[in-house]
Amino acid sequence: MAEHKKFVARKSLGQNFLQDENVVRKIIKAIDPKPGELIIEVGPGFGVLTAPLLESGCRYVGVEVDDRLISGLRKRFGQRDNFTLFHQDFRRFDVRSVITHSGEKVRLVGNIPYHITSSIIFTAFDFFMHLRDMTLMVQREVAERIAAAPGSKTYGILSVISQTYAVPQVLFHVPPTVFVPRPDVESSIVSWDFQAPRPKPPQDAALYARLVRTVFNQRRKKLRNTLKGLADAESIAAQTGIDLSRRPETLTVEEFIVLADTILSMPENRK
Repeated sequence: MAEHKKFVARKSLGQNFLQDENVVRKIIKAIDPKPGELIIEVGPGFGVLTAPLLESGCRYVGVEVDDRLISGLRKRFGQRDNFTLFHQDFRRFDVRSVITHSGEKVRLVGNIPYHITSSIIFTAFDFFMHLRDMTLMVQREVAERIAAAPGSKTYGILSVISQTYAVPQVLFHVPPTVFVPRPDVESSIVSWDFQAPRPKPPQDAALYARLVRTVFNQRRKKLRNTLKGLADAESIAAQTGIDLSRRPETLTVEEFIVLADTILSMPENRK
């Protein structure tokens, strides 16, 4: 992994390249790739995860935004029949474009830039019905928010959205010393299982996301006040039986879904 030392990471891209082979092996073991599976890697970088993923016989798709890394990846892996690479920002990538047959599920993996972690995760959730699972390296603080339970201080937007569409789990933590350049924070490997039993998803994903963001952006306020811009609070209370004197961090995922579907059913929101 000597190429890491010569490469100048771009701060604008939030690049921290994994260089520890023991951690790589641990991540690959957690992913457990199998022949024929469709695996998309977000930001393959120098290919430290790419190589063992390809060796598994999976159908590999890499999505890399940094033009300086594209030629090296193609030179190293381009002769492999199971390797495809897109020079693109994952947030503008259509996961459906690489699905070859009806019912095929995608496995998403990557060591993603910390400053755009949330937007990458939310992009992935746009395609939740096509995902089997997702295994990402994220900042430890973010990992704890993703897995947080209702009532905790860290329970928020990422917690609710993640737990609506999947079952997230923090697998293990990774120290800053295994990256070049070295980040200031500890990292964690998080998995999301989209095949695990979950509540029926909200009828309108965009409205649901808007609801969750709206109430958590004013998390100190009671629901009665934060819901005013979305629908008539008293009507919501009457139809759902949810006490609107509560604050958003006390609501379960199931209650958020009930709220969103109730708001959608109101006359002013019917199309």
